[in-house]
Amino acid sequence: MADYDYGNARLRVMKSRLLTPRELEALSSAGSVPGLIAALTRTVYQKTVEAALTHSSGMRCIDDALKNDLVAVIGKVRGFYDESAGKTTALFLRMYDIHNLKAILRGLSRNAESADILSVLLPVGELDLNLLNQLARLNDPREAVDLLASMSSPFAPSLLNARAEFPGAGTFAMELALDRWYFSEAAKILKNEAEHPDALAAALTLETDIANALTALRFAQSPAERERLSEQLGSGELTRLFIQPSRIPIEAFEGACRQDQVSSAVEALSKTTIAPALRAGLEKYNLSRRLSDLERALKRYRLQWLAGQIARDPLGIGVTLGYVALKVNEVGNLRWIAHGVHLGLPVDSIRAELEIVQ
Repeated sequence: MADYDYGNARLRVMKSRLLTPRELEALSSAGSVPGLIAALTRTVYQKTVEAALTHSSGMRCIDDALKNDLVAVIGKVRGFYDESAGKTTALFLRMYDIHNLKAILRGLSRNAESADILSVLLPVGELDLNLLNQLARLNDPREAVDLLASMSSPFAPSLLNARAEFPGAGTFAMELALDRWYFSEAAKILKNEAEHPDALAAALTLETDIANALTALRFAQSPAERERLSEQLGSGELTRLFIQPSRIPIEAFEGACRQDQVSSAVEALSKTTIAPALRAGLEKYNLSRRLSDLERALKRYRLQWLAGQIARDPLGIGVTLGYVALKVNEVGNLRWIAHGVHLGLPVDSIRAELEIVQ
């Protein structure tokens, strides 16, 4: 594990500089966007906020500062590792490219404003901020796929294949194609690595489990959509909706997918490792009827699992997995605080929605 020694030592120092729960709570009581900007200049975000103030103000200043800080920090992380450690780190960070592309395709399909699309992107993978900005300003998903294809991007073939197989395919088909490609490629790369990190392999299977669970829940909530897709795919082909490699058997997800109630789908997955997260999310879903509550519960489970890898895999990539997850979560918390302050939400309401990892 010598490849990780230097980088992991640096990341432990950087982890000590992450904002504490008390600091996040203090920021949430800033009272106004200018007050929040001033408060951020008294934190580790001072330099990026001051740089952003030279060309922007208000919410735009905060968004630019957070995004630029994240890009700079992850750029450092990339530089800490060489050879096989560098390769596996890049493979992990590519997961964020998939997140960004899915967010862009989803936003373009809904005619969302480019600023709204850009606000949820995490530019820490291979796709740089300039390209993400360009993609987010296009007119529709087809233009985005065509631009990626014109650049011979490795992300393009799976999208082109999905478009050819299902003419007029919606964003779900394209998102599924991206996931299939990424996890399949990642599994191949790890298989060819003589000493591939077990922590990364486990992280990838957790991602597929969560993606598969969300797919099953989506179609349990909307049986009519499931039936339409089943007709398109062919009888008995629902297994094609799920991604491999998955730790949880695909049959379990298919069984959950065939339920006509979200609660029944959660029950169908009651013997899996993600069951506690699903039950926690179901409590909120029963009040809101929003799948986003279940998605958030699953993402909280993932965050806690990744953060725990710092202690479980102290000499390997576990430190990278944990630190990056915690840093991305911190930026997400700060974005939420800024949004809440901008809308004039009560301080307690802002604090209640923070994702705090103990």
